[in-house]
Amino acid sequence: MAVYRPDSRRRPVVVLMVITSLVLITLDRRENGTIAALRGTARDAVAPVQDAVDGVFSPVSNVFDGVTKVDGLERDNARLRARIAGLEGKLSRERGIADEYSQLVRLLDIPDVEDVTGVVARVITGPAGNFERTLTINKGTGQGVIVGMPIVAGDGLVGKVTEASRTRATITLIDSPGLGVGVRTEKSREEAVTQGRSGDRLLRLGFIDNPRAPIATGELLFTAGVVGSAYPPDIPVARVVRIDRNRGDLDPDILAEPLVDLDKLLFVKALRVASTNATAPAGG
Repeated sequence: MAVYRPDSRRRPVVVLMVITSLVLITLDRRENGTIAALRGTARDAVAPVQDAVDGVFSPVSNVFDGVTKVDGLERDNARLRARIAGLEGKLSRERGIADEYSQLVRLLDIPDVEDVTGVVARVITGPAGNFERTLTINKGTGQGVIVGMPIVAGDGLVGKVTEASRTRATITLIDSPGLGVGVRTEKSREEAVTQGRSGDRLLRLGFIDNPRAPIATGELLFTAGVVGSAYPPDIPVARVVRIDRNRGDLDPDILAEPLVDLDKLLFVKALRVASTNATAPAGG
């Protein structure tokens, strides 16, 4: 059986035609009409070959185009990510400034007391933990901050100054064990003393004048401001959150939560009040 084999003698002819066509195509366009006609014929002759070549190399070109586009997209994404990170950082800084501004504004809205003038200070070190309930501020005796001064924030009572140098002062917080604050209840106006509890942020209400007084959860506690007290009257202190009256003949166990977030203070105010002195009673 005869097997068809392409005539190898035709190959040089095809190659020669391709070369001739390319030469004619590249001739200067100022040639005469005959050359132009030949050039057109050559283009037509070469067109199938050109289409075949384009068909082979087009996928490769698309691949390179795709790689170039991917690189461009990655660069755009990197720029967008950098811009987003910058905007998020700016937002965080603005939120931090807003928090400082909010605390400063609240300091200007302290309830009426005998003398609301005082020294605004920044907190430079906060409480070290559950047992060391003190903080340090950046003002001291050189700025008029002395031992015994009550300390407030916009939400209420913070504590009092227990140590002071020329440029620094230590504040003992109201939830510190051993520090008592004389308070009155919001509705029945019963007087009592808050007591800090070791390892806990809640205050226990003790020394209640009338243990059977109708004290309810959610009720606010204010400084009582009794004679000789270290604190002026009517400063918000805490909110009652738990009451256990099932204690037999014992006084009810009443727990209150400080109104001020004592662990997140940025600014405080040391009040100048006539009754402030270094020997104020612990429960004042």
